[in-house]
Amino acid sequence: MWVRSNELQAEYNVTDLSNGFTVLTESQTFPGAVHMGMLMDVGTRDESMENSGSLLALKNTYLKTLKHTNETINYGMIQMSGGDFQMEYDQERTYFKANCIEYDVTDMFQMMVDCALEPRSVLAANVARSKNQKSHDLHKHLSKYDPFADNQDLLLRTAYGYKTLGMPRLGLENNVGNIDARTMQQFMMDNITPKKVLIVASGVKSHREYVDLVRERLGELHGVPEHLYEREKAEYIGGEYRTWTESPQTNISLVFESCPWKSADVQAYYLMQTLIGSATAFSSGGPGKGMYCRAITNLMQQYDFVDSASAINSHFTDSGLFGMSIEGPGSHSNELLQVMLQELHRLREPIPDQELARAKNILKMNVLMALERQDERLEEIARNFMTFGDLTFAQYCDRIDAVTSEQINQAASKALSGKPTMLVTGGAINLVPSITDVARQLN
Repeated sequence: MWVRSNELQAEYNVTDLSNGFTVLTESQTFPGAVHMGMLMDVGTRDESMENSGSLLALKNTYLKTLKHTNETINYGMIQMSGGDFQMEYDQERTYFKANCIEYDVTDMFQMMVDCALEPRSVLAANVARSKNQKSHDLHKHLSKYDPFADNQDLLLRTAYGYKTLGMPRLGLENNVGNIDARTMQQFMMDNITPKKVLIVASGVKSHREYVDLVRERLGELHGVPEHLYEREKAEYIGGEYRTWTESPQTNISLVFESCPWKSADVQAYYLMQTLIGSATAFSSGGPGKGMYCRAITNLMQQYDFVDSASAINSHFTDSGLFGMSIEGPGSHSNELLQVMLQELHRLREPIPDQELARAKNILKMNVLMALERQDERLEEIARNFMTFGDLTFAQYCDRIDAVTSEQINQAASKALSGKPTMLVTGGAINLVPSITDVARQLN
């Protein structure tokens, strides 16, 4: 029996609207739900000491609208459509995403526009203030069970200071009382402007019809002032931070400034991350879990005092961090640092062909698997287009294949010769040598 399938290639279309918004769609290749998103070029790095916590406040009240609907209607609409609607944010971007069947696209899109762009009311701001406090309380409570829960925030703060990329994800707790309607409205007006918004959809049958829908719902939105707002450049300062937590373990994170998204070395850093991999004592090995990564073969299997080890790799629009994190008993704090430095130093040495090929295949597989799901692919397409002004995701695998051992060695040498950022948390933080010793050992 021979079945002929009409395999469709996805088509990508981009339209810039006269009012500043950009619309990008991926055509339908397979019958399914419609996924929509609004990606905004605003993140916690755009918050200041005065309005820190604004994004958390928006997330805590993201269904509270007034103009066309209210929270109850929005919630009912999501339930009735059988779909989903969420808001997420990170250091640099905010993303609203919705999915539903084709029949409900118009209503869901209108709701997404209202939730994303409508300035918050006094009532919503009051709710946001108390929910922000609850978010901090819950985080503190959960931190009792995970003494290293704050590591990511602390690492970024130590690397960039109390501004730009160093601003905390949940906002400053002592600023919760300052969150009011005026603060939230001002933050939205200053940061969420048409030129910073990319509207995306996947699974739509006609790009033109979707553009018409966007134009109809956002056509009159000329009222948003387009401030000549320049994002403050992130300045890497480095340094060390030690914080005592009630734990017999010590966790050491050591990172260096790497490169921004647009750098040619991004793929090399991702391969370094794959080469080192990640390992935890209670779950190491098994086919397809990166058994041969260095965190397992060089650290876990060689030293009984290593409980977990992993690579750290983050990229931003104007900076990046690369390094490692290691955890083990406090009594071995010094040895933990030594074996981690040894591992980072190994990245400067030529990498065997077999090991490099394995890392490339694992990384390519991870990328391809991540692009399989429609909603994740749409978000990646949106972030890709906003960062590069073009769609480059189809070239990911070719770029990974092109990386050589020399390129990895050069990128590692360049990063490791810079100023380190070290974060030590746990019970025996005084046993770890200072950051000057670390810099001296690496160079």
